[in-house]
Amino acid sequence: MDKYVLILAGGKGSRLWPISTENKPKQFLNLYGNEIMINETIRRIEDIFNYENIFIIINENQKELANRYIDSRIPRKNIISEPEAKNTAMCIFYATLKIKKMKGDGIISILSSDHYIENEDKLMENIKYAVQVANANESLVTIGIMPTYPATGFGYIRYSKNKNNDCNSVIEFKEKPNYEKAVEYVKSNRYVWNSGMFIWKIEIILKMFKRYLPSIYCFKKDLYNAINTNDEQKVVKEIYRKVESISIDKGILEKAHNIKMIKADFKWMDIGSIKDFFEIHSRDAQENIIIGNAITKDINKSNIFNNSEELLIAMGLENINIIKDNGVCIICRKGEEYLLTQLLEKMKGQEKYKKYI
Repeated sequence: MDKYVLILAGGKGSRLWPISTENKPKQFLNLYGNEIMINETIRRIEDIFNYENIFIIINENQKELANRYIDSRIPRKNIISEPEAKNTAMCIFYATLKIKKMKGDGIISILSSDHYIENEDKLMENIKYAVQVANANESLVTIGIMPTYPATGFGYIRYSKNKNNDCNSVIEFKEKPNYEKAVEYVKSNRYVWNSGMFIWKIEIILKMFKRYLPSIYCFKKDLYNAINTNDEQKVVKEIYRKVESISIDKGILEKAHNIKMIKADFKWMDIGSIKDFFEIHSRDAQENIIIGNAITKDINKSNIFNNSEELLIAMGLENINIIKDNGVCIICRKGEEYLLTQLLEKMKGQEKYKKYI
């Protein structure tokens, strides 16, 4: 059976502001490695998937960025654009129908464009095995990450251990927990982090949409018939205006009973926030992370990122974040990065701050 991959790349990356902005969100930035994040994702899977079978879904206002920066070996017809953000269920539904019409039935691997992964060979092994499992039966397959700390920024999956312990049955998906609940999950040794990586047959996921998300599935015929015609964008916009905004997790995965989980053999991080960004970088002897043009004296357990030509000097600090990028300088206590999202929402309503967002 043919295999395809769909890379989700339409996010705004607002929790990583001011490093990530609306004009250039995180998936189009080089935050580690040698390439922008979306091309790092393409590079790590190129030994499994032909370029003709790699699809990317973006937001309509990212078309110029996509055409300019995404690996030129990816056919431009494989870059799918959404007219507006309606969460991952509609995103995956539209892209699945597009792939089905362009290529026919097969197995789709759903990946994100903003993940940091070590031991990439292990990731490839896990994906290959997941494709085998999905091909052998009607299972929806996901890759789970063994928790290394009680994270509150990730969803969790409770699973039933199988004898071979390499392909486990999923009991339930859990939303991002508070700290106390996260501690409980980790101590139980019955939960993994939800990586957001999924592998399934096209025909099976469409059956799941029909069963669990009829409010989206009801548009299947009109959407499928419009794909690759002159009316596609018009029809897609009309449907997107009507359809509910819901995640694939909440809409299908929390309800389905045919889900298998493969434990990851690699180190993984979803770079969703400033905290996550610093987590993937090495600390010095004073537990500091210093990236960019900076001179420091007597600082401890602090993080500095300076992506500007100006010199940044920091002295006498402890447990502080300093982020300087895109004309914005932020100084805050570590652990309070989440407040940036609230601040950003307030700034959006004021014209004088628009250029910084």
